[in-house]
Amino acid sequence: MARGALVLAGGGSVGIAWELGYLAGLETSSPEVMDRIRDPDTTYVGTSAGSVVATMLASGIAAEQLLQPELDSETSASPGQQRSFWGIAKVATAMVSSRIGAKSPEEARRRIGAFAAKAATGPEDAWIASIGRRLPGRDWPERRLLITAVDVESGEFRVFDRDAGVDLASAVAASCAVPGIFPPVTIDGRRYMDGGMRSIANADLAAGCDPVLILVPMREGGPGIGSVSQGELDVFEHGRSHLVYADAESVRAFGRNPLSTTTRAASARAGLRQGRQAAGLVDQLSW
Repeated sequence: MARGALVLAGGGSVGIAWELGYLAGLETSSPEVMDRIRDPDTTYVGTSAGSVVATMLASGIAAEQLLQPELDSETSASPGQQRSFWGIAKVATAMVSSRIGAKSPEEARRRIGAFAAKAATGPEDAWIASIGRRLPGRDWPERRLLITAVDVESGEFRVFDRDAGVDLASAVAASCAVPGIFPPVTIDGRRYMDGGMRSIANADLAAGCDPVLILVPMREGGPGIGSVSQGELDVFEHGRSHLVYADAESVRAFGRNPLSTTTRAASARAGLRQGRQAAGLVDQLSW
């Protein structure tokens, strides 16, 4: 029997909360699915916010326990809240501009990388340390965990795993390094930025796995940077895959800023509700 996979997409702070909520909801609505997700042979693919959730889940801690800090999070705005909102707007504009006239995806990513390299985003070490504090541990899990990033200079896509010889917190920080918001992370002399610059989910990394569950904390049919492409899904032509987007109620809970500290609890509750309503997954995935 082919090994299954869980693919967790990017989506900022609210995405982390929603994905953890959804998985905690599955523990109630579809325990059979969660048992398979927990199976040591199941591959985890994490991009940006999804890399944080994948690493948390790989620790073996129950999703309900991982969710609690999100439910308990502060709802008051942080001093940088407004700055992060405008920063996200600039990133979106830069991503659209980078694609105009680009002869290849790598060229477009190099342009974004140039934007990331020039931005004043604070110390790299402090960024890695802040990510490390969110993770349950510093060691790579025994299971297959794939964490995505993009080389700032070359635009090349990079996948980190336990055999890459890379510190786990550095790999996750690189995957979460939104250009213009957080600093690129230096690994083996190269600087890396958010893996979502290639794809919000990089779901095609789960090719050969069956079944595959893909969670995307964004609305279905949203902007191109927030959608899973048909090309990614085509790799599952002969297998079973199920793609879950945030529903309308969840999207409203997120608010306008995916890096918001004020809507984490609401996003977590929205994910929990949506996960609890997903009892049909066990039939769709044959898990």
